[in-house]
Amino acid sequence: MFETSKDILYLVISFSILWLTVFLCWSLYHLGKVLKNAHEIIEEFRVRLQTLMESVDYVKSKVEQISHLMTLATSGLGGLVKKVGSEKAEEWFNGATEDMGTVARTAVRKAAKTVAKKTSSVAKKVKAKSSKSKSKKKK
Repeated sequence: MFETSKDILYLVISFSILWLTVFLCWSLYHLGKVLKNAHEIIEEFRVRLQTLMESVDYVKSKVEQISHLMTLATSGLGGLVKKVGSEKAEEWFNGATEDMGTVARTAVRKAAKTVAKKTSSVAKKVKAKSSKSKSKKKK
């Protein structure tokens, strides 16, 4: 069967090539499995990330709605307090100025209105500054 040592060499080389081929096929098979698992993990990560982003957007929208409602409530409450305050001030002016004449009463009312306007404008400026500083902090 083997006439020379060259035949044995060819037989060994052929078996070596066969085993190398089997090893390469096995390696490619496992590399494919690893890549498939990596793909599945990445897809699962994408799905979870998308779910997380949707949850964050939902919470953000709810917070914005609550913020809007709180703004409406505070503005309504501010109007109510202003009305009650003006009624109480009117009662106080009427009770405190019974001794005064009409001119003095009018002067006191004008002074009170002027002070109320200035206080209101200062409050608006403070509110505007605080909202600007909050928006800068968010950025």
